[in-house]
Amino acid sequence: MIVKYAIALILPFILVAGLSRFSLNAWVGLIATLGIMMAAFDGAYQPLPVILTGVVSGLAGLWLAFKILKNKNLTK
Repeated sequence: MIVKYAIALILPFILVAGLSRFSLNAWVGLIATLGIMMAAFDGAYQPLPVILTGVVSGLAGLWLAFKILKNKNLTK
């Protein structure tokens, strides 16, 4: 059970930040992470505390993605 919480705490954060950096859009990273987490880890059938931990981690990753992309010049 501890492994589920560890995955829910770390993986969404890394996925949102990484996919946002790759796509240069924070919202695309968040939506792609949501899809990956729901499909790969059967997210709808996890206990509620695990889901909420993943949501908080994803929102923290979204915050980091906005900080990373803040100073990027998208039109070079």
